[in-house]
Order: sequence, then C-alpha cells, then structure tokens
Amino acid sequence: MTLDHAKFHEEIQATGIFDPDYADDVLARLAYNSSAIEGNTLTLADTVTLLVDERTPRAGTPIRELYEVSNHRGAITRILRAVADGEPLTALLVTELHGLLMDHLAHDHGQYKTSSDRITGASWRPAEPSQVPQLMREWVDQTEWQTAHLDGTALLEAIARSHIAFERVHPFSDGNGRTGRALIAYQTVRTYGFPAIVRVDQRSSYIAMLDSEDVPGLATLLATNLAAEADRYGPPGSGA
Repeated sequence: MTLDHAKFHEEIQATGIFDPDYADDVLARLAYNSSAIEGNTLTLADTVTLLVDERTPRAGTPIRELYEVSNHRGAITRILRAVADGEPLTALLVTELHGLLMDHLAHDHGQYKTSSDRITGASWRPAEPSQVPQLMREWVDQTEWQTAHLDGTALLEAIARSHIAFERVHPFSDGNGRTGRALIAYQTVRTYGFPAIVRVDQRSSYIAMLDSEDVPGLATLLATNLAAEADRYGPPGSGA
C-alpha cells in the first residue's frame, strides 16, 4: 500500500509526533539515504519531487526505484503510529515494516526468508532460514528490553549492537538494510523524539562497521547524526 501525500499528512497529524513539514523532511531524507545506500540512483531532489510534489522526477526512472523510495511513506507512518501508541517492539512490527518497505518489490514482503543467502563481500554468513524465527524472537526480546531500560551511551550502543545483530540474522530475502534502518528510526524517535538517519555519504564506514561488528563506532555515528537532527527538529506546534 503506497500512501499519497495528502493521506500521509493526515496519518502523521493523527499521531501528534511530527509537524507535517518536519515529517516531509524526515521522509525525504530517510527514503533518499536508505535507498541510496542500497544503490538507488534517485537524488535527494528527485526524492522530494516524487514524495512531496508527487511528480515523476525523471523520465526513464525504473519503477522499482520509485517504489523503493515511495514505500517509505507507509513505513514512516507505521513507525510514528507505533511511537504514539506506546507500542513495544515485536516481531509483528518488524515484519509489517518490511512488508510496507518491500510492497511491489518482493513476492514475500512481510515474510521471513525461506532460502539460504549470502552477502556479497561480507566476512560472515547470514542465519539459515530455519534459525530465523527463534533468532528474531530472541532479538526482539533483547532489543525491546534495552530500548526500555537503558539510556545515554549505553542505549546508543545497544541500538548499534541490535542493528548489527539484525543485519547478521538477515531475516528477509531482500530489504534487510532498509528494514534495519527503519527500525533504528523507530528506536530513536521513541527515545529522543526524532530519528537517527544513516547518510549515504557514510555508507563505506557504515558497511565496514556492520562487517567488523564495530558497536562503538556505529554508536558514535548514530550519536553524531542525532545531534545534527536535533538542530532540524521542531515538535508539533513549535513553528520550527
């Protein structure tokens, strides 16, 4: 399900978490950066044209790239609804986010993988399909406890550690990176009121941190990006 811009604003305003203008800003930057990290060629300006102006940015753009970006509307809406409702992290929330992000892109969107896979260039192997349900139950329980009980540096390191662990489980046949970064957004909006967005210009260091399980390094990257985001953030009614 791909929301149009008016419906997106309606859903966002109902949550009371973000002003519509800031929601558009977060949507464009998360959709652009997370998709670009995976190789999508749309620019940030293209992304704004597609998501805010609701126009096709460039003739000849592959339909897949348009969906990779536009599907973030549903994901952001689901994240903010979960935060507004005080919804804890569950396996269902994870699969729903994947389903929204991979709508029109994967036949098994919202479902765990059923075939073994390999990450090109990685020094590790993802979990086997038979292991995924149990590993995800354990991941959800640990991540939810940490999000609810830790703060400060310990919390950021827990978010970094859980993201690395999620990517190593690699529970889906495709879309794991986008889903994992959406989960970072959920965890950080829930805790700080605004998201940590991994930027495409940080891709090389970010991928290296995932490969080497560099928890302190990823936590520092998230802290840096949260500090920058704080300058952009305007709570509803602030006029920012």
